Amino acid sequence: MTLISGRHLFLAVSLLLPTFLSAQDARIVRGTVTEATADGRPLEAVEIVQLPEGGGTLTDVDGTFRLRLRVETTTLRFRRPGYAPVEVALTPGELAPLAVRMTPVPTELAGLTVLGHGGGALARLPGSGAVITPELLRMTRPLSGNEVLRGIAGVHVQDEEGLGLRANIGIRGLDPDRSRSVLVLEDGIPVALNPYGEPELYYTPPVDRMERIEIVKGSGSILHGPQTIGGVINYVTPEPSTVPEVRWSAVGGGGGFGRAQLLASGQHGNAGVLGMATYRRADDLRGLNLTTVDVMLKGTVTLGTRDALGVKIGVYDERSNATYVGLTDSLFRANPLAYPGSDDLLSVRRLTASLSHQRELAARTTLRTVAYAFTTTRDWSRQNYGYNTTGNGHLFTNGTGNRDRAFEVAGVESRLRAETALGEFEGGVRGHLEWARDQFFSGTTATARSGALRDDEKRSGAALAAFAQQHLAVGERLRITPGLRVEHVTFDRTILRTRVRRVTGSGTTNLPEDVDIRSSDAITVLIPGVGASWYAGASATLFAGAHRGFAPPRTKDAFVLGSETLAPGESVSDPVSLQLDAEESWNLELGARTRPRDGIMFDVTVFALDFTNQIIEPSLSAGSVADAALANQGATRHRGIEAALELDWRDLGGVPLRTGVQYTFVDATFSRDRFLRTGNDTVNVRGNQLPYAPRHLLAMHGQIGHRDGLQLRLDGQLISRQFSDNFETRTGSANGRIGEIPAHALWHISGSTPLPGSRAVLMVAVKNLTNRNYIASRRPEGIKPGMPRMVTAGVEWRL
Repeated sequence: MTLISGRHLFLAVSLLLPTFLSAQDARIVRGTVTEATADGRPLEAVEIVQLPEGGGTLTDVDGTFRLRLRVETTTLRFRRPGYAPVEVALTPGELAPLAVRMTPVPTELAGLTVLGHGGGALARLPGSGAVITPELLRMTRPLSGNEVLRGIAGVHVQDEEGLGLRANIGIRGLDPDRSRSVLVLEDGIPVALNPYGEPELYYTPPVDRMERIEIVKGSGSILHGPQTIGGVINYVTPEPSTVPEVRWSAVGGGGGFGRAQLLASGQHGNAGVLGMATYRRADDLRGLNLTTVDVMLKGTVTLGTRDALGVKIGVYDERSNATYVGLTDSLFRANPLAYPGSDDLLSVRRLTASLSHQRELAARTTLRTVAYAFTTTRDWSRQNYGYNTTGNGHLFTNGTGNRDRAFEVAGVESRLRAETALGEFEGGVRGHLEWARDQFFSGTTATARSGALRDDEKRSGAALAAFAQQHLAVGERLRITPGLRVEHVTFDRTILRTRVRRVTGSGTTNLPEDVDIRSSDAITVLIPGVGASWYAGASATLFAGAHRGFAPPRTKDAFVLGSETLAPGESVSDPVSLQLDAEESWNLELGARTRPRDGIMFDVTVFALDFTNQIIEPSLSAGSVADAALANQGATRHRGIEAALELDWRDLGGVPLRTGVQYTFVDATFSRDRFLRTGNDTVNVRGNQLPYAPRHLLAMHGQIGHRDGLQLRLDGQLISRQFSDNFETRTGSANGRIGEIPAHALWHISGSTPLPGSRAVLMVAVKNLTNRNYIASRRPEGIKPGMPRMVTAGVEWRL
């Protein structure tokens, strides 16, 4: 019924088209774009956009372009990474060929970017990628980044609490749990707790303060480590504006949800500054209550004509009752929006700082260096519980497990980008240090936030990486892009206190004791990759790529305490190495980015990932029991296709409507024999679908606008069924942790309109339009229902 209702809604929006019709203008403008230097070389893949109507094209390899204009009077904006934007005003009358010259300038001073700005950057990418644009973020008004990431082909996002506070992102059939297989960056800097030893996302960059989000899935991943398996997601924050800007917004909605944000930015002389503060709260979003405060400051200073400095400082503070506990099967059937009732408390605080320097060494040769540091504390008090005799009800006890964890990270990375006689080159080095302190306190009441120290350990890691990628031009249109990354990583772990199993005359004890158990490990790996692209101009780019996927084993779980039988009086021996291999794969892809005519964009990619070894994560968020250890999972295979079609009806029929569809098929299975015990049986799971890897993902959207500024957008998402274990178990367990996750479809609608006579814009959004009840996940510890229908409304004001 939900799918039918969604189609009817989409049809209803389409029927409104006659009221938005506008005449199509067939004027054509042609021209050439060159570099404003002595040689005046032509610039390919320059993005040309019409303002304010939107729509545009890219320059060909010889710098030429052809563009159909939509209105008589318009402005063309020319953009390319590394060059100052150029705007050209056009007026009614005869159109002479344009000759546009673009000046090289330093860019992105406060951090490193994965793609650069604009569609031109995608055109030069030796593999598949995507950009979530500022326009899309403004139109969808997302509550979390999960909403917009689901609109990217190949990306699967698993909800947990509904606001994306701890994102679970998987790409091309990889397990989304805590986004461990995806390298997540903010302004080019890793954001995981410990990027090498513990790459979980217990903090996710808030989408509220992002300008755009970049996604790279191909061989370009090797420029950004350490994880190169699932791809790269880079959250990009705005740069200081060249003119004074003040922006304030406030949004409210159901469940006591509220969000307020203030942004101020400007430039004085050779210095620019931007400040942004965001406050969010919720009183009862399906039982969740929270408050978050997020503050960011950025500054840039240009020193002469060759040097520029950038600085960025951030503070994030969260306090919520987020819980691992999910619903049992019977609780979900009785009330899908019920809260389990645990008395949990989560506190997350994150402090970040980065300093960047860019120097132009020569024409079209720049060196960027970024020093970064951040600390994250994550203190989580969780009430102890068990199940009743049938397993379908929780039994909470007067005790808590307080998992207090602190992480520190520091590093320096330098990148050289140059245009040589062979083509564009990018390479660099990175030194990285990280530390972690992990403590467990046993509380004796239901609300105790501390207690007796049970476990205490310290971990540290050091990494040195070098990377390089060279674009080799073969003729005017073909580029071969070989690359190599080298990672050397060392890990150290010291267990200061833990439970020690002793055998005495009266039995066996397992009590906390002070110990001094030390272990260390090191790994060096070469990560090669190669990409090829044939650039046919604005109409098409064909690409192919292959690269080695790599992720280091997690430090915390690389060693466990010995478990051999002990004689009376003996204690546990030294830690036993699990001999974990790094996760490694070969990633292949073949695809095309095409624009067969004005108003049509079609991308398609065929991909294959072959793992020699995947690692089973033992975390509770993966549904494992406490104290479980990592295990070598063995070989898995991922095969699939991604396709995206975008239609701009302003170019196709003079209608201010844009529609699109993104589809992903993934067949992710165990590719070799693997025998696992289930109950009293041993089962070979070869050929079984991997957990949390839906075979089909479909995203659709339609966006319509009026010349007076009214904008409406409808988004639909369909996720096929998933399994929560290795055995493809369909029947749900009583405690809700195991079983099929049925297919579900979701629809969202959003809109905005300027308020007459003011600088304000009214914003309205409805998430889960049909109020569909569905299972979003069965982990960490039971059924996590999806968010119910939620209506938000607000206003944005600009000075």
